[in-house]
Amino acid sequence: MLVAPPGAAVQLRRLVRAHERERPVRVLGPREPSALAEALVGASGVLVVGDRRRAPRGALPGPVLHDAEGRPVPAGWLPDVRPLLGGFAAAAARVLRRGVAQPGPLALLSQWQPRYLRLAARMDARLATAGGPPFPLLRWTSERITRDDLASGLRSGLGLAIYFGHGRPSGWAGYHGLRAHHLVGQPGEPLGAMLSVTCLTASRWRVGLSFSEAVTLGGAAAGAVGAVAEVGHLTSMRWMLGLADALCEGETRLGPALVRALPPDPAAAHPYRILGDPLAPLIGTPLGADRAARVPAPAAEHAWT
Repeated sequence: MLVAPPGAAVQLRRLVRAHERERPVRVLGPREPSALAEALVGASGVLVVGDRRRAPRGALPGPVLHDAEGRPVPAGWLPDVRPLLGGFAAAAARVLRRGVAQPGPLALLSQWQPRYLRLAARMDARLATAGGPPFPLLRWTSERITRDDLASGLRSGLGLAIYFGHGRPSGWAGYHGLRAHHLVGQPGEPLGAMLSVTCLTASRWRVGLSFSEAVTLGGAAAGAVGAVAEVGHLTSMRWMLGLADALCEGETRLGPALVRALPPDPAAAHPYRILGDPLAPLIGTPLGADRAARVPAPAAEHAWT
């Protein structure tokens, strides 16, 4: 489902048509998320586009809405920023057309601090518990790769990238400060989705657009997940471990994977928002794994702990 003003819906026509190859799409005019419960019955996901002055924090209550039957429906947000919506739609439609049946490649990213390296290692270990993930896994933590090589690698045709570390409304603290323009300005393929498991990357505090909004509107990813406030890393990590299980079980879409991964404590997901397509495929290009394998990212001299 798309909820958007008429002019914005025109800008997103390419994305609507790409989705219509797999499922029917309803396009509704502007309305508050709280008024969508009846319309969401049977929906796989909803993208809400609204006033550009609304920040992600106030635009949606979380990464899911609930339909009239109480079922969680993944919900994405984008501000009505034209003509950037057209560029986003082209990139997201491009991701939808990828002819790959499994998720990945997946890049694990983190700040160069023991705490965050351990979180990335824990995610890596969870993915390996069933004999290894059924997709290429890249360890691009910041002791292994430069910011320039990371920016290039993230445009090589990946399905998913997950970052653990400090975050700000303007971007990641890791990699000597990664900002949206480092990714948007790179040629190459859009990510399926980018997840920032950190504070504030979907917050508008002292920025025009949050990092997660800018990455998506700039066409660097079909979907992004960021937080509008500070987050608890323990509860967030439980969510990510559930995501690892969902990926290993073959889930290939952003929102449904997040819903399947939700831990019993709703506080884990409450600060987060989905920016862009909530049904973004977590799949890369057919050549994405080969291109990513050529990105310089040598192993560190010490073992991960």
